[in-house]
Amino acid sequence: MTGMMTLALIHKEANTYRSHGLPQEARDLYQKLLSTSSHLPPKIRDGITKKIEQIELEVGCSALEECQAISDEQIAVIKQGWGDHPGFDEIFTTGKTFYQLRRYGDALGEFKKLSRNADELKRAIGAMAACLIRLHGPEDLPAAVDHLAGELLGSSKAVFSYRTAIAEKALKWGYREHARSMLQHIRRHKDLPAEIQKRIFALARELSCTESPLDTRVAVRPGRTGANGGPALGKIWESAKSFKRRLLSRSRTNRLPHA
Repeated sequence: MTGMMTLALIHKEANTYRSHGLPQEARDLYQKLLSTSSHLPPKIRDGITKKIEQIELEVGCSALEECQAISDEQIAVIKQGWGDHPGFDEIFTTGKTFYQLRRYGDALGEFKKLSRNADELKRAIGAMAACLIRLHGPEDLPAAVDHLAGELLGSSKAVFSYRTAIAEKALKWGYREHARSMLQHIRRHKDLPAEIQKRIFALARELSCTESPLDTRVAVRPGRTGANGGPALGKIWESAKSFKRRLLSRSRTNRLPHA
């Protein structure tokens, strides 16, 4: 069993690593301690786990700052790297590079160039949706989509199709709140084309299906009940899990989602 003196020395060594800008080494030290010391008291094990989570968050934030710190000259090089008449693949690759650097505004600017014809726009819709979802929260997404659609599209039918496509992509990638916000926005308009009505009906049905198991889990979760007899902690529990998922997503590799 790991003694208190050993724990203190490991903690000191990890802090030294962190103070010298080596958070990954500190994290590895704590992870090795957890994997090799199966009899640690629960309180100490929980404390070490929290240390690891803090370090991983530090690593994620450092990577984000490093990606966003590229210079204007570097941005210009990326944008001008394909000559005077870049094709679809060249422009898409440039946008993808910016996306992977978490420069979502610059990425969207590149993808917007892929509106020279209907075929290009259709192929780029997923990439544009990914940028818009990264740049805007659920409440702001509809206005941003409408603004972009106004720049790129002419007919009202094309605009409705574009809005619906963004909602479909958001739901496919797990951004239910973004999808719901877009769905509500589309439904505010009257005289929707039959094809759009069919697509938003399918969206609404899928949103309802994905939410019903969650509602069931909250209803049967044991715990303190409120005045109406329902579990008062259920919503807090689900909100905490959602927040944890958002934190974890920040540390994942930043890739364009599959269209």
